[in-house]
Amino acid sequence: MKLLVISQSRNRAGRTVQVRKEVTADWIRVGRHAASEVLLADPRIALSQGLIVDRNGPVYTEGEMGTTTSTTRKAVRSVRLSPGKAIDVGPYRITGVAAPAGYTGAITVELVRPAEESAPVFLERARRLTLASLGLPKRGLALALFALVAAAFFLVPAGRVLDLPWRAPPGAAMASDRFWNPGPVMLAHQPVGEKCEACHELAFTRVRDVACLECHARIGHHLGPEAKPAALFAGSRCAACHRDHKGVKSTHRDDDRFCVECHRDVRSLANGAQSQDAADFAKSHPAFRLALPADKGVRRVRQGAGPVQESSNLVFSHAVHLDPAGVRHPEKDKVKLGCEACHQPDASRRGFEPVSMARHCQDCHRLEFEPAVTARQVPHGRPAEAMTVVAEFYANLALNGVRDSFEKAFGVPGEGLLRRPGEPGDAARRATLAMAAKKAAHVSEEIFEIRLCRTCHEVQRSDGDRGTEWSVAQVRLGHAWMPGARFDHASHAQSRCSSCHDVSKSKRSADVAMPAIEGCRECHGGSQPVAGKVTSNCLLCHGFHDPRHPWDPQFKPRSATRVAGGTPRAR
Repeated sequence: MKLLVISQSRNRAGRTVQVRKEVTADWIRVGRHAASEVLLADPRIALSQGLIVDRNGPVYTEGEMGTTTSTTRKAVRSVRLSPGKAIDVGPYRITGVAAPAGYTGAITVELVRPAEESAPVFLERARRLTLASLGLPKRGLALALFALVAAAFFLVPAGRVLDLPWRAPPGAAMASDRFWNPGPVMLAHQPVGEKCEACHELAFTRVRDVACLECHARIGHHLGPEAKPAALFAGSRCAACHRDHKGVKSTHRDDDRFCVECHRDVRSLANGAQSQDAADFAKSHPAFRLALPADKGVRRVRQGAGPVQESSNLVFSHAVHLDPAGVRHPEKDKVKLGCEACHQPDASRRGFEPVSMARHCQDCHRLEFEPAVTARQVPHGRPAEAMTVVAEFYANLALNGVRDSFEKAFGVPGEGLLRRPGEPGDAARRATLAMAAKKAAHVSEEIFEIRLCRTCHEVQRSDGDRGTEWSVAQVRLGHAWMPGARFDHASHAQSRCSSCHDVSKSKRSADVAMPAIEGCRECHGGSQPVAGKVTSNCLLCHGFHDPRHPWDPQFKPRSATRVAGGTPRAR
């Protein structure tokens, strides 16, 4: 609707002054709230007094309790503002007037009862009832009220906390110390939220670290002992950073002040620190540092200094597996693979399960060694066992194989030795097993060096006294690329994998497809809000306590844990 609002007032000469305003909205709010289209700035008016809606012309309506937020609620008062129709809304008068062309309606708004005219009435009401008129002395009443408040809100609750003689039984109406509670505890602490002594061990003494360690015995320091954390955090208490009773979300601040105080110039405080200076993710943050598997543990490599490559000992090409035309399958036509074929979310939906041969590869990369005879496959990952399986299979086939299997496997007419007429001699047995061993050695060579293992692995051959043996290089796959950071894939489920990990053209397993910081900054801003970006402070991606560095290795929790029910529970 399109409404013309004419605000009227009178100047000192008694002349009418008008201010016109055009309002266009589905419904027009009337009240003292600053967002109201028809603003009635007087304390005698409710914040949301009413609405003007279009019902074949403007209609003013007020809802229950003097406020209206929906035109579907039951109206206490509803008046059609036709020309000449007036309605009093508190000290104001709203009058409908003829609407100019192009308007749904028009109204005038005028203050007819100023506050100064009503003041004498209120003052007269206030004089009717006073302490003096009731014969009550101010000082005596104040002392009595003070004593009542002290007893109800201090002495009675203190009786329970300090175990004083007048301690009331549990459940008494006024015996609880909830009056002292400055606010709700965080969600994780709510099981003991009604048992103050679980944290406040000593009355009128601030919470001690030992009380926190009763439940958080495995909490870690921020830094390892080599960085001398005792000197960096000397005099600090758990409660210096973790303040409870401030809301149910958490006990720590989520801004960057604590982090930046040290990490703006971290090496001035901790000489030899491996981390670089950081103050804000959008403006002052170093390139990411990746953890790459190595012969002994991992090696840390920072992006931006040159190409980052891993040595996984795998032969793998993302480009081949992500070919839009599909890849070959033993039983089907070509199948098209996506990232989800191998990278499947774990139970938390934050990360991914490790890629394994059995779950993700063996459906296409089958380890069948004699497919014309059997669907049996050699075991994956154990070369010696694979060779044993092959040797046993051909030995058994040479001795007991039926004609069809024997001829397909060995390529000569006949059948297993023990199936032939007569009792075989020792020479025949040795010749048959030698044929089987020769076939097994030939197939093993194909398995390791031609058809199967070398397709994906680095294989080494060694010829010794015990014959030919093969070894497969140990696979080293990076699973936690940034162990010092937190990342939740579930929060990024709306994004395509390739927007962060573009591997469609990668032909080498050495390629590392972890995103650079510039890619993250396309969506994530710093600690200050920026339009179109996610506000990202330090704690969004980093934790503080590191479980590898215990806070107090010598601390031993008590034998019982204090819980909300009041009865000790054995650990």
